[in-house]
This record gives sequence, C-alpha cells and structure tokens, in this order.
Amino acid sequence: MNEIAEHATPVAFEPQDVRWTMPVDALMSDDYEMRDEALNRLYEKAKAAQWDVAKDVDWSSELDPDNPLGMPDPTLLIYGTDLWGKLDDKGRREVRHHAQGWLLSQILHGEQAAVICASKLASAEEGLSARLCAATQVMDEARHVEAYARLVEKLEVRYPMSRSLRSLLEDTITSSALDMTNLGMQVLVEGIALSIFQSVVAYSSDPFIKDLFARIQRDESRHFAVGRITLCRVYADMSARELREREQFICEGASVLYEHLCADDIWEPMGLSRRDCSEMVRQSPVSSSIRRSIFRRLVPTIREMGLLTPTVQSTFEKLNVLDYAAMPLN
Repeated sequence: MNEIAEHATPVAFEPQDVRWTMPVDALMSDDYEMRDEALNRLYEKAKAAQWDVAKDVDWSSELDPDNPLGMPDPTLLIYGTDLWGKLDDKGRREVRHHAQGWLLSQILHGEQAAVICASKLASAEEGLSARLCAATQVMDEARHVEAYARLVEKLEVRYPMSRSLRSLLEDTITSSALDMTNLGMQVLVEGIALSIFQSVVAYSSDPFIKDLFARIQRDESRHFAVGRITLCRVYADMSARELREREQFICEGASVLYEHLCADDIWEPMGLSRRDCSEMVRQSPVSSSIRRSIFRRLVPTIREMGLLTPTVQSTFEKLNVLDYAAMPLN
C-alpha cells in the first residue's frame, strides 16, 4: 500500500455500469466547406494543442500524503465549522483525502460523459466546422479520462457518481435535441468544471498537480468556447416555446450542480453522520462561498446566450450567484 493510502480510509464500491439510450441521427453530408471562421480557429488550436498523458506528464511525482492535491484548507467545505475545530491532524487528513478523492472521482465520471456527448455532436452537427471541433473534443476527453483515472489511482480514494450528477448527465445525454446536449455538457458541466480547474491551478502548491490541471483546463476552455459560440447562434433564432424548455433545463441543471457540490457522500465512509455533516455544509458561510464561486464563469455565459430570463434570474438569485451576471466573460 502506498503512503497516500496509509493516510486515508480507502473507499471501495462495486462498479455499476449505466446504460442510457442516446437518440441521434447520424448525418453524412456532401458539403465539405468549412464556413465558420470562429469554430475553424478553435479547431486549429485543438490540432496544435494535442498532448500525451503518458509522455508529457511526470507521473513519477509523489503526492503529499497529508494533502494530495496540495490545496489550502479554506477550500474544504467544513473549514471553519465546529467539526473542523474538533478534528485532530489525522481527522483533518481524512477529510482532505475524501474531499479530494470525491472531487476527482466526479470529474472523472464527467469526463467519460463528455466523451459520449462529444461523439454525439460529432455524429449529428450539420456544419463541418462544428463536427470537426466535436471530433477533436472526443480525443481531448479521452485524454482527460486517462489522466484522471491515473490520478484517482494515486489517491486510492474513489467514489461512484453522485446522484445529482447522474441525474443531470442522464438528461444531457438522452435528450433528442442536440442543443440540449450541448447546453448540458459544454456549458453547464464544463462551465462548473472550468472554475474548479482554475481554482486548483491558482491555489495548489504541487507543481505536478498545477501542470496537469492547467493542461486540461486549456482543452476544456476550447470546448466551452465552442459550445458558447454555437448556442448563441442557435438560441437567437429559437421560438419562445423552445426557449422556455431551455431556461427550465438551466434552472434545474444549475440547482442540481449546486447540490452536487455539497459532496454529501464523503461523510459516512469517515464514520461521520451524513445528515449532520450535510446540514453543516449547507449552513456554513465558507461552504456557501466555495460553491458560489464555482458559478462565476457559467452565469455570464448564460447571459451572453440570451437565456438570463426572469425565471433563470430567480433561480440564480436563490443560489446567490446572480451578481456574476454583471461580470465580463474572460
């Protein structure tokens, strides 16, 4: 057993395959003109930015057994609570391992879902530029699955997909509307993931972790940009009835992700009360600030797409993230 595992209670679970029906009409087009200059530029960037998980990342790097991702304690959901104050060094190490192992596990599950969504987009997008961007994304996401699988193995603490994330991914993958798959994965899930990656790159003290997350962040920024550019155009011409369905999807998806970020699954494996800790997380100002900050990229993107309707604003206000709507996209 490695040094990391000696500092954390391993979490074992039986792998459970999930099968969803993915409705998609595969398109064979005889139009090979790449007319979309904005997407063409992103496609060129994707081709130039390919990297190899096995060769370009130093996997011999040892993780800190006390803090595998090298993140400061104020990024933990229960930091500053009475429970945190009562924990000894061993207890705090356990919390770091389980919180970080859970986070990496959820990212890994999301990356696999992204492979599926990108393959769906590559099969059905009508414009060649969009299809080629989606095709490069399939390779990007495969690389991310490989990277996070290896990283989770280093921690030896892994979790199944959370109930909340599973619900959102199911709706995203099984939708018969291609733009809903784009909206759910490229904007909602990728938008939240990008904020998490940015935080790790900004605050981790581990050079290996910073390098790995920075590489993946650059890939995901392109995917997010493709989704934003594509959907801005789609929603500009969509009927009011269809837009109402999209705004409802955003409201439900954002609320699901906000709950997902509470990480309710990590407490029982540490011998703590799930109910008490989950309640503590939802009442903690530190936790609220952490979860709120994860929406800083998503909200202005929804505004730019023309979907910041009164209904969506009401949901964002309940989540205390509406003020991000005034922020510029960067």
